[in-house]
Amino acid sequence: MTPRKPTRTAVLVAATALVAALVAATAVADVAVYENDFSSRSEVKEVKKSGGKKCARKFVQKGKKKTMRATVKEGPATCSFRPPVQADGELGDFELRLDGKIAKSTRKATRKGAFLGVSVRVGGNGVGYELRVFPRTGKFKLSRGPNGGEFPVNGTSNAIAGVGKKNTLRLGVRGARVRAVVNGAEVADVTDNDPGAVNGRKLRFAVGGERSSGKAVVATMKKVRVAVPDP
Repeated sequence: MTPRKPTRTAVLVAATALVAALVAATAVADVAVYENDFSSRSEVKEVKKSGGKKCARKFVQKGKKKTMRATVKEGPATCSFRPPVQADGELGDFELRLDGKIAKSTRKATRKGAFLGVSVRVGGNGVGYELRVFPRTGKFKLSRGPNGGEFPVNGTSNAIAGVGKKNTLRLGVRGARVRAVVNGAEVADVTDNDPGAVNGRKLRFAVGGERSSGKAVVATMKKVRVAVPDP
């Protein structure tokens, strides 16, 4: 009996399954060590202000919806917050996740430079890896302090949602590998040729505006999560 030639559909299904298997095989399992959904005033206060003189934050409840609202009163400026966890030593492996959005109350003249950000291995004098996402333009930037190697990585992604829509940012570092994901889509995967230069222990998330303006940038933040690799 002559074997049947596989159909195009069968080939596509097999290829899809193979890709899914490869992705699953390379995925790194993690364990949450801190989560905050900002469902109360005490949880909003739990994250500490980490930088920015022209910023404010408060707990907001509209019906059943509870969030943290963070406002950069005037740009260019960054309003940063720090969860109450950090690495025990240098070169800690973490993934920091932020669910948030640039609010529609942000004036149109300011939206182009408005961003959400997450940072890992944060130290003094600008040390750390940072992912910034700009909802108005669909752009992102992965930077390193101090500058070096293949950093910064700049690009655009269709995965980035616009102003008024939720974006989920994830920035993970494991050894020398730095990986940035937005709304489930990987936007950057870089191996640092000198990871020892980025030796901070803290984590940080932020809202900011890069444009000079007397107008405010407003963000609502729904959740922050810190995870470590599952041993």
